[in-house]
Amino acid sequence: MANLSQIRRKKMLEFLETLKEQHTDDASLIAINQIERELTAKKYGLVWEEHEEEVDVKMQTHIPVFTEVEDKEIVGDSENKQYNFLLEGDNLHSLKLLEKTHKGKIDVIYIDPPYNTGHKDFVYDDAFVDRQDGYSHSKWISFMEKRLRIAHALLKPAGTIFISIDDNEYANLKLLCDEIFGEESMISDIIWNSRKSVSNDAVVSLNHNYTLVYTRNINEFNKIKHLFKLANSEDGFSNPDNDPRGPWKADPFDAPAVRPNLTYEITNPNTGKKFLPPNGRHWRTEEGKYLELLADNRIVFGKSGKSKPQQKRFLSEAQQKGATPKSLWDDCGTATDGTKELQSIFGTKVFDTPKPTGLIKKIIDLAGNKEATILDFFAGSGTTAQAVLDKNNEDGGHRKFILCTNNDGNICSAVTYPRICTVITGNRIDGSDYSEGRKANLKYYKTDFVDKESENIYDDLLEHIKEMIQLQYGVKVDNKKYIMIMDDEEMDEFEKHFNEYECIEVVFVNQDVLLTTSQEKLLQNIDVRIIPDCYFDFELREVGELW
Repeated sequence: MANLSQIRRKKMLEFLETLKEQHTDDASLIAINQIERELTAKKYGLVWEEHEEEVDVKMQTHIPVFTEVEDKEIVGDSENKQYNFLLEGDNLHSLKLLEKTHKGKIDVIYIDPPYNTGHKDFVYDDAFVDRQDGYSHSKWISFMEKRLRIAHALLKPAGTIFISIDDNEYANLKLLCDEIFGEESMISDIIWNSRKSVSNDAVVSLNHNYTLVYTRNINEFNKIKHLFKLANSEDGFSNPDNDPRGPWKADPFDAPAVRPNLTYEITNPNTGKKFLPPNGRHWRTEEGKYLELLADNRIVFGKSGKSKPQQKRFLSEAQQKGATPKSLWDDCGTATDGTKELQSIFGTKVFDTPKPTGLIKKIIDLAGNKEATILDFFAGSGTTAQAVLDKNNEDGGHRKFILCTNNDGNICSAVTYPRICTVITGNRIDGSDYSEGRKANLKYYKTDFVDKESENIYDDLLEHIKEMIQLQYGVKVDNKKYIMIMDDEEMDEFEKHFNEYECIEVVFVNQDVLLTTSQEKLLQNIDVRIIPDCYFDFELREVGELW
């Protein structure tokens, strides 16, 4: 049946076009255009009042930059050139800068944003948002929308984002993600069993959280969705017949629907009993293929040897193929486990409701890429960092993490960083042993600002180029293996002392450097990367320093 409202709207819009021809004065056209905008406005989805944050206002007059805190660098793997990053500051500023270095480069994003419960968990412009605030939902949506739009840009085309949330903002978040990522790009809503105990004082005991899963581009994701698998558990696999191919599990040999070419008699070789597929089903293979499987000892007839046929599924094959994830996760720890993990590092409770590493490791598993870059811009206590490091230790992967968090209540300096430091070094902050440590490196950045009215704005921004290069390439510009050259004088010095360098990996050269013939020859067999103008080009043009 036709949508009558659409028909009426179309007729109204056509009538407005007629009115435009009849009434050409400015006042009439303004009024008609306003009516037209109302008629063509989105009729489904979220509608909220935009709220300008102080961090937005700050960027009207200042340019965000990163400044490295060099004494917080951690080198836990001197043989590895790759670095992870902890970015301290408002995550909107960090995301704006990451957009310059990592657009379209992030494999997985996991975030655990504030749930906006009204219990001092959501700070907006330095004030807690409570339940009595009539704009609490629109403030939260406005806050999240800015950050999720950048997150969408940061993801690779087939990249995925996982967002933890509870009932308070679930519905709004779902509609917001549908708008930003596309309704068709939703992969799943995973239910995580977050607590085992029962709240007897509640009408219904809340024992779960949601995790919304989206991809940037569903068409690109579908090309690799066969990799979106979990490691197969060894549960249920055994080898009662000592098959040289190892442990196996018996799967049904029948499948749904009736297919004449896959319907035939199978004789149990042990009993002589004949079997047809159960009603409404067919055998999984044609008869010729079945006989091959039987000869290859891949068909069994139950534990007693007297049942209908089943097919062996070997553990080695299952692990290679991976397991399809379920939408209910109750095997990856609880909030209590997350608290215990933190207490084992700090000796006391330092953070409310941290996620367990088991949850994040399961998400990392689904990425199916041991070289993945994982971003968490609501890093909190740093669970994502520990999960990445532990997972690399377990399977030999080389995953990298980027964490963003503010320092409200000294969370970054007193919890996130010490946790990462403890996991990498194996030593708690009090010097006691925690573990054998993890092979990894870390750089610690703080967000800073350059005044747009500065008389030396070009030089001020150049002072922060090094941080951007290190972040983009995940390395340390040490002027030994990784060299940065910003002007002709530095290039001349590099040429003069070239023979003193050993094992140069990359030379980063400012695009304004004019190379001589001898310098071009010197660099012809070296990996030279021109420092991109995307770091601060827009900002410099905005203030008239470039044209």
